[in-house]
Amino acid sequence: MRQSKTLTTKIAVTLAAFLIGCAAQGTGLAKGGVKASFAPVTYDDILNDDKTVGDVVTYGMGQKGQRYSTLKQINKKTVKDLVPAWNFSFGGEKMRGQESQPLVKDGVMYVTGSYSRLYALDIATGREIWNYEAKLPDAILPCCDVINRGAALIDNLVIFGTLDAKLVALDRETGKVVWKKTIADYKDGYSFTAAPLIVKGLVVTGVSGGEFGIVGKVEARDPKTGEIVWSRPTVEGHMGYLNGKENGISGTLNATWEGDQWKNGGAAPWNGVTYDPETDLIYVPTGNPSPWNSH
Repeated sequence: MRQSKTLTTKIAVTLAAFLIGCAAQGTGLAKGGVKASFAPVTYDDILNDDKTVGDVVTYGMGQKGQRYSTLKQINKKTVKDLVPAWNFSFGGEKMRGQESQPLVKDGVMYVTGSYSRLYALDIATGREIWNYEAKLPDAILPCCDVINRGAALIDNLVIFGTLDAKLVALDRETGKVVWKKTIADYKDGYSFTAAPLIVKGLVVTGVSGGEFGIVGKVEARDPKTGEIVWSRPTVEGHMGYLNGKENGISGTLNATWEGDQWKNGGAAPWNGVTYDPETDLIYVPTGNPSPWNSH
C-alpha cells in the first residue's frame, strides 16, 4: 500500500509538471519552463483561471471547480507520448496519502503534502525553492488519513489549512509565515484538509472532523490578515456571525433534527467549496451527520 501511494505521489507531481510545461510552450514561453518569479496573483487571475493555459492559480482550475482546460496538445492521440520531465518525492516517514492539486504561477509550483506540509518547486527542474512544515500537536484527530487537498494563491500569499484546524498564510517567495489563525479547536475533533477558495477578496474555508461530533461551518476571512469576516454554520439552529455580531441561526431549529441532536449535527464541508460568479453563490457539499456510532 505504501509503495502504491509513493508511486501515485510521484506520478501526480510529474504529470502536473509536464502539463504545465505544455501550457508554457503553448503560450510562447521559453522551452523547458519559465523563470521563477513572484508577481502578485490578482483576483482577475483567479476569475480567469479556466481561460488561461500558462498557470493554475485556483483549486479545481477555476472557482467553479470544473477542472477544464482549453489546451489541445494532449489528446487521445498524443497522450501515449507523455514522458516524465522530472519527479519530486515527498519522502520520509511523513509521506502518506497525496491528494493535493498543485498550483502554478510564473514558473513556481505550490503543492501541499501529508502532515500539513507545503512546498514551492521550480516548475522547469523540480528544484525545491522552500518548504514549510506545520508543528502539529500529538493529539490531532484526523479521521481519514493525514492528507491535504491543496492551497490558495492571492497577492503574494499562499494559504492552506493544517490538521490542527489552523489556517496559515505564507510568503510565496520565502515560505515565511505572514499570519496564522485558529479555525477551531482540534481538541474538539476539528481539523482542516480542504483547499481554501478565494471569492471576491475573501478566503473561504470549511472544516473537517464530521466523525467526531463537530458542527460544520463555512467562514470567510480577510486574506491579508486572516481576520474573520463572516461565519455560517451548516447545521440548523447554530448562530452565524458577520463582522463579530450575531447574524441569525442557520435554517429552522429542529426542522430535521429531533431534540438536542442539532447541537452535534456534523455536516462538515471537508471537501471544500466552489463559487459561481454568475449567480454569486457559494456551493457547499457536506457530509458525515453526527451523532453517530463511532465504533
